[in-house]
Amino acid sequence: MKKTIAWCLVLVVGAPSWAEPLELPRQLVQLEAALAAQWAERPMLRQRSVPTASAAPSKKKRSRKKLYLSAALAVGAGAVAYWSKERANAAYDRYLRSASIARQQRELDAAKHFDRVTGTAFVGMEVGLILSSYLLFFRSRS
Repeated sequence: MKKTIAWCLVLVVGAPSWAEPLELPRQLVQLEAALAAQWAERPMLRQRSVPTASAAPSKKKRSRKKLYLSAALAVGAGAVAYWSKERANAAYDRYLRSASIARQQRELDAAKHFDRVTGTAFVGMEVGLILSSYLLFFRSRS
C-alpha cells in the first residue's frame, strides 16, 4: 500500500505542469456518473452506531509509574555494578600485593565475591534498560 501511494505521489509531482488531465473515453462517462451516484447513496462501510453515552471517549492518563521504577532499577543496578567493580579491583590488587597465604586467599575470595555482585548488577541493569525501553517505546497507547 505504501509503495502504491509513493508511486502515485511520484507520478503526480513528477507530471509536467503543461500536461492536460486525463479524460475518460466518452463511452465511460455514463458509467462514471452512475458510480458517483451509487457511492453518494451508499452509506460508508465500517460505520458503527455508537451509543451516545460512550460517544465521547474519556481520556485516561496513562500511569508512568512502571516506567519510572524500571528506570530506577537500571540506574540503581548500574551504580551497584560500578561500586562492586571498584571494590573487586581493589581486593584483587591487595591480593597481588599480599605476602601471606591466608591474606591472599581472603582477598581473592573478596574479589570473586564482588565480581559476582558486579555480574548480577549488570544483568539487573540490562533488565531495567530493556523494560524501560519496552514501556517507553513499544507499549500500546490506549
